[in-house]
Amino acid sequence: MWTHAKNIKVIDRADGKAKVYIFARHDGFYEYRGEAEIQGDEYEGVHWSPTERSGLFASAHEAERAAFDDVPWLRQQIRPFPAP
Repeated sequence: MWTHAKNIKVIDRADGKAKVYIFARHDGFYEYRGEAEIQGDEYEGVHWSPTERSGLFASAHEAERAAFDDVPWLRQQIRPFPAP
């Protein structure tokens, strides 16, 4: 699915309709990306669509922390953010 990085963690929303991926990029940095299930029209049906995309971070923990700060459902689902 992604060629620029290795997916090292997936956090699923409780209802299964959204997720956040934490990536270890091949250049040594980390990032996160979000996706959500979208109900399309009668021709598209249900599909996954990008929702969030972060900048670059020095560690996986920093990327996950940024996702926690930026993605509302993630903050609501996980309280407080776990320490490294």
